Amino acid sequence: MGATGELGIPVGNALLVDSDVDLLAEIAGSLREAGFAVAAHSDMVRGLEEARECRADVAIVGAGMALEYLATIAKEADHLLRRDIPVVLIASSADQVTSHPELATRSSDYLLLPIASAELLHRVNTAIHRNRLRQKRSNESAFLRERVRRISEEIRHTNEPAKMVQLTLQGIGEALEADEVALHIFNDERVSCDSARWLRGEGCGQPSDVSAEQEELRELGTDLWRTSGSMAVSPGRPHEIPRHLPKIRARMEGFTRCGLLLPIGEGASSFGVLWIAADRGHRKWSNAEIALLQHLIGNLAYGMIQGQLILGQQQVMNRLRELDAARDGFIATIHHELRTPLASILGYVELLQEGDAGELPAAARRMLSVIERNGQRLSTLVENVLALSVLDAGTRLGNARIDLEPLVESVVADLMPLAAAKNISIRVTPADSPQHVQGVGELLKRTFVNVLSNAVKFTPGGGTVTVSYGAEDPHTNNSDDDSGPGGGAGNRNRNRNRNDIVEHSRGMVRIAVEDSGIGIPAEELPHLLTRFYRASNSVAAEIPGTGLGLPIAAQSVERHGGRFSIHSELGSGTTVTIELPRA
Repeated sequence: MGATGELGIPVGNALLVDSDVDLLAEIAGSLREAGFAVAAHSDMVRGLEEARECRADVAIVGAGMALEYLATIAKEADHLLRRDIPVVLIASSADQVTSHPELATRSSDYLLLPIASAELLHRVNTAIHRNRLRQKRSNESAFLRERVRRISEEIRHTNEPAKMVQLTLQGIGEALEADEVALHIFNDERVSCDSARWLRGEGCGQPSDVSAEQEELRELGTDLWRTSGSMAVSPGRPHEIPRHLPKIRARMEGFTRCGLLLPIGEGASSFGVLWIAADRGHRKWSNAEIALLQHLIGNLAYGMIQGQLILGQQQVMNRLRELDAARDGFIATIHHELRTPLASILGYVELLQEGDAGELPAAARRMLSVIERNGQRLSTLVENVLALSVLDAGTRLGNARIDLEPLVESVVADLMPLAAAKNISIRVTPADSPQHVQGVGELLKRTFVNVLSNAVKFTPGGGTVTVSYGAEDPHTNNSDDDSGPGGGAGNRNRNRNRNDIVEHSRGMVRIAVEDSGIGIPAEELPHLLTRFYRASNSVAAEIPGTGLGLPIAAQSVERHGGRFSIHSELGSGTTVTIELPRA
């Protein structure tokens, strides 16, 4: 179409719907004179059919007819909006529109009778113009959203922070048609990546020197991070920058482009700022653009931190002396990122299973059971890793007085559903006397959880697990005997003098956990307490596990001044014996 409207917009197709045929003719004449192709209908049904075919750039509908067919209009309105057809109402009074919210919210504008041709054309062209702007912005947002998704995906495919920064700067620059995109990193232990800059036509390289403004940039980044804000700079308007940042204000003198500064960080503070400069005329940065950029640099921040941790872990493999420092950050991440969300997930699963959200179909219950089972497995792994952090720290353990019998009973009670599902019987032989020891309750509970859950896990259906208490005879010491089928394994105190063991055993509480499970190959018993080691028959049987349970239990017993031993016969079962100093 060669003709254009009063706003310089090419005119298009107009759909008219009103029961007043004279009014239809008047409006149609004005629009045709202005260059519009007009389809006029005095029947709402025909008008809606026309709208469905999506041939119109604007729909002009009589408010009276719209009210008469309001129910139908309501159903069709979403269809109209999906086709991006702006609706202009013709009303006898403003109240006719405003008193019906359903009608008002589903229209772009309205005209009052009598209608002046100039006003009609102005309103129609404005509606089309706004709609096209909205479509353009929507398309731009969709384009930027897709670019953000692709950049985030690329970030996840590398562990190198410097590479992540390059991908992000280049992606932002190309998506926004910017002239410059720079990331200024502060001196922060969370990231070791250098600052970088992308320039149109040049690519990524070293950023300009901002050492003079470094402290002000840090202050500005901190302020923006606390408020989740950003700062836009318009061409030739450095006064928009706060007065308490004189060095930045001075640097921006003579700035002729549109600038945008956003903080990048993690947790309670920022560790840098992102600067974007583009020739956008007087066009402001939209809320959608800012929100998507904040999302992207949030992904970048997370990726940089995670990437640095991964690189750190790789370096740790070659520098074991730095293991302790790396472990602290790793354990903190697990505690924050896994333990708390897992507790919430399992809690909500339990609520759903108990019917708090209503009765669930059988298929949904089965799915929840899978979620719960795998969640518990992951929870066990998290708890084991946290236990390792305590045990490996080397700090002195607490010496609270603990009654082992109720502690073991609580562990057995927790494992009963798993045992029942496999038709396994757990038998506990009551102790003849109080079984008091000193230590850390959580670590001791984790010890028995690992031992008993292993017994249940590796015992076939219909089998038994037996827990018994007793004091070791000081004149016998089976835990050091390596003879016989299966032999002994895992004694953590083999270097002790035998007389020391006898003397120590007089004050020991002895607990044995015996199962009728698959047993352990004799040649593999010496390796069983090596972290992440798993017996070959358990791997072959595809029984899930991490190889951490028994090593953690053994280390916990040793740290409590006790002894841990394993006796097993392949195909017959395993007995784990735990001895702890009596309190």
